Amino acid sequence: MIPEKTACDRFETEALLLLEQGQPLDDHFSSCPDCLEARASYDRLRGGLTSLGRHDEPRPDWQAAVWAEIDRRKERRRRWSPWWIAPVALAAMAALFLIWIPGQTPAGLRIEIEAGTTIRRGTEAQPGDLLRLAATTGGARHSELRVYRNDTELVLRCSDEPPCSRRRGKLTASVVLDGVGRYQPLLIFSEKPLPDVASDLDADTDAALTAGAEVELGPRVVVR
Repeated sequence: MIPEKTACDRFETEALLLLEQGQPLDDHFSSCPDCLEARASYDRLRGGLTSLGRHDEPRPDWQAAVWAEIDRRKERRRRWSPWWIAPVALAAMAALFLIWIPGQTPAGLRIEIEAGTTIRRGTEAQPGDLLRLAATTGGARHSELRVYRNDTELVLRCSDEPPCSRRRGKLTASVVLDGVGRYQPLLIFSEKPLPDVASDLDADTDAALTAGAEVELGPRVVVR
């Protein structure tokens, strides 16, 4: 809650800007009761804002856990019994032919951060920057681009509809990074229809893998 204005409003009209610019305050602000009260109230507000989202931090090894689960599921699919190796192998070859053919670019995901007319390097961004995603689907029948904020909020999900655009096995989209947080882009692709979103990054990724889809994680973008 923004503090209510007091009888003397010099703190709101003058001191806030001076503090933001790193300039010293005159003696008035150390003796005026209204300004002292306003400053204390804004300090409490600032302290509350800095603690927001602290409990939403993912565990440190979340990426390693996701990749370990992907590897585990791939390994499980390779464990075939001898009497059904031949038909399954033929089916796998057919699926592989559908997903990738010679001369076709394998599935992958690239990102780019645009700040006005400037392209930012790395994965650091600021509120208002534009996150551009460019993916190759490897010829998969079904594919989606998704972006999660803080691993819990889905801020982008599309395939053939705007803001996504699909052409010749390439899928592109863009989304405005409108708030601070950690943004995780990913590409999901499969020969089968993709499952609907459930709740968060972990649950949705697990549902996609269970349905036989492949998941390609892009680099995480941090907006400060």
